[in-house]
Amino acid sequence: KASVTLKNVPTLDSLVVDNPALQGNIWWPGVAIAEQSATLLQQQKQQQLLARLTALSSILRQKDNASLAATVDSVRAQLAELKIIGRQLVPLDPDVIRLHPELDRRLSGEYQLYIAAEPRSVRLFGALASYGKRDFSPGKDVSDYLTGLQHLEGAERDTAWLINPQGEVQSVPIAYWNRRHNEMTPGSLLFLGFAASALPDDFKDINEQIISLLTHRMPD
Repeated sequence: KASVTLKNVPTLDSLVVDNPALQGNIWWPGVAIAEQSATLLQQQKQQQLLARLTALSSILRQKDNASLAATVDSVRAQLAELKIIGRQLVPLDPDVIRLHPELDRRLSGEYQLYIAAEPRSVRLFGALASYGKRDFSPGKDVSDYLTGLQHLEGAERDTAWLINPQGEVQSVPIAYWNRRHNEMTPGSLLFLGFAASALPDDFKDINEQIISLLTHRMPD
């Protein structure tokens, strides 16, 4: 991935149209812009979430639920490996901004621009025995990426969360009874979270906290 530090860029439009770093064949879903103070904030949230998952694991082990604690430990380890940035969830494709000038916005301060090449993979994440990158297959249903994979103790059975390279989140039904056809795009992440019934009351919001952090990951 390439990264460029930007200063004194007045608007999104001027950034994507006039920036020499964004000339040529750019994969726009893999372009992310981050503000330095926002990056520090999101990285702080990452550390807070890791600490919270450590506490959850400890509570579960005290209750003799070692298998669910192991799931928590696995998810925590995956989160610890992520590169988190203070991503600004704004459109960066110049064609989109030209067609919808209302999406343009003023910029101030210092930003970091991250530019990724288009991957040929997607990422499986969460309460799975086998996680990580998988080859992208055009037309393949989201649930088919999970076929044959062991769901860990306490995993959600009915719904997963699809996060595309732009950081947009979609709830995706994956059970036989509620399944609808949904496809992943290259660079997307599929998060299988915890079933609400498996979590203590003080941790019912842990999936939402994880999803929020995942929207700020650096694109693959």
